[in-house]
Amino acid sequence: MDNDDEMMLQLFTEEQNAQAPFFIVPRRGGSKPGKRRNINMHREADAMLLDADYFNDEANHSPKEFRRRFRMNKELFLKIVHDVREYDTYFMAKRDCTGLWGFTSIQKCTAAMRCLAYEAPPDTSNDSLRMVESTCTESLYRFCRAVIAVFAKD
Repeated sequence: MDNDDEMMLQLFTEEQNAQAPFFIVPRRGGSKPGKRRNINMHREADAMLLDADYFNDEANHSPKEFRRRFRMNKELFLKIVHDVREYDTYFMAKRDCTGLWGFTSIQKCTAAMRCLAYEAPPDTSNDSLRMVESTCTESLYRFCRAVIAVFAKD
């Protein structure tokens, strides 16, 4: 591992020693009379584009570009995604009540890592990943908890 990877793991393990959680995920209202309809964000298409750009065998972007954008190499990223998905089933893609697929584990982890790496607010994932602020916040919260649980040294 190089300095960026070690610094990322150090950031995650420092949170374990904190007395209180560093942020609380707000509860959302759910379905209510008068609430506007859900907007189709085309998350399946965005998942395919993300996969084609970075994760396919014939990816559009080189490993050097992956490292610049994700601040780590692809193998480390995929190991983190796999281990986080094994720890928390939230990161597995599931169908919702309408039959549409939810976000993939790569999309959720990408949103969380971008927030951490670039100190970006959760609502910035709406442009690139088509993920609303509440989903990105939930992903970030669960990602941090999972990484601490999985990678923290006892």
